[in-house]
Amino acid sequence: MVKSEATKDMTSIELLGIRENLKNSDYTEIERFRESFDADEMGFAEGREGI
Repeated sequence: MVKSEATKDMTSIELLGIRENLKNSDYTEIERFRESFDADEMGFAEGREGI
């Protein structure tokens, strides 16, 4: 899994919780979630997986 700078320190359980919450969210909730992150921290962490 490719992690961003914002999620690189999260555990697998934390990431799974975010996925489950987003799966059951409507567009407004997802938009609010996206806006909660600092755009400058959304770069990829570590290598260039999947490219």
